[in-house]
Amino acid sequence: MEGGDEIIFTGAYKDFKLGIRFDLSGKEPKDAACALGYVSSKIEPYAFAFSGIDTKRIDEFAKPGGKGVGGVAAFLEKNPAGAMREKLSTAMKRPELMSVAGSYLINQLLVKAGVQFKIMPSPAVAPKEEKIEDFIGLIGNYKGWIAIKKLGLENVQDYEVSGILSGINHTIVNKAFDFAGMKKDDAAVDSVVKGKRKSYGNLATALRELETKLTGAPDDAYVVCKVCENLGYKPYASPEMLTAAYPDIKPPKVKGRKPKG
Repeated sequence: MEGGDEIIFTGAYKDFKLGIRFDLSGKEPKDAACALGYVSSKIEPYAFAFSGIDTKRIDEFAKPGGKGVGGVAAFLEKNPAGAMREKLSTAMKRPELMSVAGSYLINQLLVKAGVQFKIMPSPAVAPKEEKIEDFIGLIGNYKGWIAIKKLGLENVQDYEVSGILSGINHTIVNKAFDFAGMKKDDAAVDSVVKGKRKSYGNLATALRELETKLTGAPDDAYVVCKVCENLGYKPYASPEMLTAAYPDIKPPKVKGRKPKG
């Protein structure tokens, strides 16, 4: 931490390995946002993969009906909720993982439909190689923001690795919105989620309503993310998705907005 403003990630487990450091000395907040976006892009696939779901099977199922949020809505409209849950159940080791499978499904639908829902990495912000330590962890120190999250690897289980990666991912996805200086248009979010409970059908309706409100600006990513989140389907890996199957994984503390359902 004495090195000044920086973001470090280190860790290796089975087929996952990542050791990187971003020197953010003199860098703008948007550069820190892109650095966090880079870390998220590298760890999130493994957060899902180590959770106990078959990501490849869901990948085969997640085929949006076109580009944009309308393409995601089209998929949800085409597939009855019961049929989707039955399909997702074949990609889970245990039924309590349905929330993980649902989160991953929405994540992949958005990705394949070309919809931005979090801060993406930028080629202008390149990491340096960092030594791999005997733990999985994130150290973030930038303009007063400090984050330290670590998990030792002795006798660790897959779901625990999923838990630490999801916890880090939850933190950096949301902090990246802050550093990017995005306009958090919660009024637009409320306008399409208000009065709706958690269901794939309601998410499809909300995305259809949102389709006409999006401007194509980077700020849209926040709105799309929070619409999904407020209807109970976080489109990114978070500890909350794991708690039903693994009660010792605690959900993140809620600040401000709470998802419905």
